[in-house]
Amino acid sequence: MGSCIIVGGGIAGLFASILASEKFDSVTLIEGSEKCGGLLKSWKNKQQISFDFGTHILSETANDEMNAILFKGIYEHPELWNSFDVTKVSNSFSGKIYDEAQFIALHHLTEVDYKLALSELLLAPGRSLDEAKNLYEYAVDNYGPIITNKIFRPLFQKMQQAELEELHPNVHIIFAFNRFILSDTTLSKALKKIDKFDSKLAFSSYYDGLSGAKKFYPKERGIELWVEHLCEQAKEKGVEIRLNTQIAKINSDNNHVTQVVLSNGEELNCSQLIWTIPAIFAIRAAGVDYKSSVKPEFCPMSLHHLVFDSPFLDKNYYSNINEFDCDGFRITLYPNILDKKKSNLHHCTVEVLHSELSGNALSAKLADELKALGYVEKNAQLVQSDEIKVPMGFPKFTNEFVNEKVRQVDLLNDSFKNMTLLGKASKTEFFVYGILQETFDAIKKLAHYE
Repeated sequence: MGSCIIVGGGIAGLFASILASEKFDSVTLIEGSEKCGGLLKSWKNKQQISFDFGTHILSETANDEMNAILFKGIYEHPELWNSFDVTKVSNSFSGKIYDEAQFIALHHLTEVDYKLALSELLLAPGRSLDEAKNLYEYAVDNYGPIITNKIFRPLFQKMQQAELEELHPNVHIIFAFNRFILSDTTLSKALKKIDKFDSKLAFSSYYDGLSGAKKFYPKERGIELWVEHLCEQAKEKGVEIRLNTQIAKINSDNNHVTQVVLSNGEELNCSQLIWTIPAIFAIRAAGVDYKSSVKPEFCPMSLHHLVFDSPFLDKNYYSNINEFDCDGFRITLYPNILDKKKSNLHHCTVEVLHSELSGNALSAKLADELKALGYVEKNAQLVQSDEIKVPMGFPKFTNEFVNEKVRQVDLLNDSFKNMTLLGKASKTEFFVYGILQETFDAIKKLAHYE
């Protein structure tokens, strides 16, 4: 039924192309870079050790039909993949590592602050995301002043270079600050049975509350193997993937996209346009009347691939570094995921959202931070380091940024009846699995499967 053009070869675009192949006569996927996958890609250093662009451990969804597509390559080639029942995550806060959960342990506060924080948390009046004007209002009414001012404020100053009053109310969810751990495991389990507290409290261990979903990570080469599986599946379905290709113009008639014009002048007829990169690029390509005084700001994100000569002391797969005075904010510990215990080299990736340093100086500082916090032995030697700067970095989720993104999406939805906005063009989803579910639902709706 006509031709479908999908712009953006990230995970949303790839998944959409496979789904759309069952509906449309032809599907063309346009990707601007030399590979699909977006940040779901891997990189090798001089020693041919693989690193990922961030932490990417796969998990089955609750939807069997989605799983059959997303993990088809994994199910068919289990010999290439490690599988496990739980994603083991730790976090550090106040100079201490909590080694069985990604959420901040409140008892790592001072004793006085912990007692106040617990009381405030349990007595907080509550406020919905829609009712809060900014993150400060949401945090103080849901978690109390101690957590707001002694956890939220300094951490967001570090990671977003912004004050709580500037930030959108839901940005804390992106950084896993929506739940906290109490010292009393029994009390935590009891309180989590109450809806009011379940959304604010975490289980004290990742072994509690398991979903039963299988987790996956490649035995070799890194997460880009998953992207290759999906690309192969798309091609088997007849999807044409065009790499290193840019969109120059979107032609339309009577509120319907009719053609997509490539930068080389080629015109592609279009019955349905699925757009998965930022909405502003579609607005510009389509010549939609749009004016804005809001200029998005980005934190200058960088990835630091470090190799040590000693094993990691933390045995989890990755860890959130919730330390006010540390430059790193997350570390991926590959040997723990790969279960490689006999290697003489131990590699990790540390993600940085902001630092006054760069290059070797920053890598050296990060190595010292990991030693001081107890992720690696104090006498461990840093034998190799590489820095990868991430273009555009990480956005500052200010109210202006989020509201402007919503305005852009609404403008396109009002302008075109056959354009679907997903992935980075979505106004509601940020996390991978939320985006995948939204993509699945949207394409199914287009195909009238429901």
